[in-house]
Amino acid sequence: MDKIPSSLVEYTDLLPFWKEATSWELLRQWSLSEVWRVGKLDGSSFIVKKGTRENSREVSVYKHLLTPLGLDIPTIYKYYEDIATGILIMKDLKGKTLEYDPQHKDFVEAAKHLAKIRNKANLGIIDKRLTNETYLENYISEENIIDDLRFIIQQCEYIETSQVNILKKALKVLPYHIGKLYEILPVTLTHNDYHSKNIIKNNNGIAVIDWASAKLSPHLGDLYCLISSASESNIESTDLIDAYCEGIDDNLSQDIEWQINIGGICWIIYVLRQLLEYGVKAISVAREWIPGLVNDLDKLMKEL
Repeated sequence: MDKIPSSLVEYTDLLPFWKEATSWELLRQWSLSEVWRVGKLDGSSFIVKKGTRENSREVSVYKHLLTPLGLDIPTIYKYYEDIATGILIMKDLKGKTLEYDPQHKDFVEAAKHLAKIRNKANLGIIDKRLTNETYLENYISEENIIDDLRFIIQQCEYIETSQVNILKKALKVLPYHIGKLYEILPVTLTHNDYHSKNIIKNNNGIAVIDWASAKLSPHLGDLYCLISSASESNIESTDLIDAYCEGIDDNLSQDIEWQINIGGICWIIYVLRQLLEYGVKAISVAREWIPGLVNDLDKLMKEL
């Protein structure tokens, strides 16, 4: 038996079957999350993902959001959660991420897959498949977004004066646009990190992983993230937008370019809030990401 990682040893009695593991391959690791591929005697494997603090909520997301909404997710064999830790033991999807192997056709499929997620989640919400408690715990209101922006503006220790001015300008302009967003579009599921690193292509098609940041909102930040990832591989956005629009229901398709812009802004505000609240303390390089995100927000503001 290969040695159980030190970060997981204390959970062995709670999850005893992994004592039979023959190998542990570290796939990802950062301060709040780690992912392992675990080999078994019969040659098969499974995935163990541990999240702490904010990332521990992924267990709850799978149990209370993704499963009731009937989304296509990996089989969950077992889970553990407490106030600060969440562990998922799930099917190994194998395949390659779009970040590792960026192909135009796979990004197009990921856009179609996003449309399916949003359609199905919206219908599930309409059909009241979520409890009121789950809905309220995961719902991002327009007031939440504006309050997050106010919080960001106050973090002068981490944001340059010139960029604070950009954010203050946004605070004047955004209430109208966010109000419009919540008025004309229904609430659905937002992954909140729909980048190529979290999208796997395998023999069964497209699969999405890392749902720790998922929330309920009408905003289309996920398509903005996918387009941003595609641009890093010189893949144009037009085909992705067309593929998404072909698959999305009519009630979620209005004014798509505006949706992408305001969705990108909502996503950036969400990420900045997370970085400033705990990321700069948990991730050594997180502070370096902030100026670029504010600049991206500024560009999107000019396109509204």
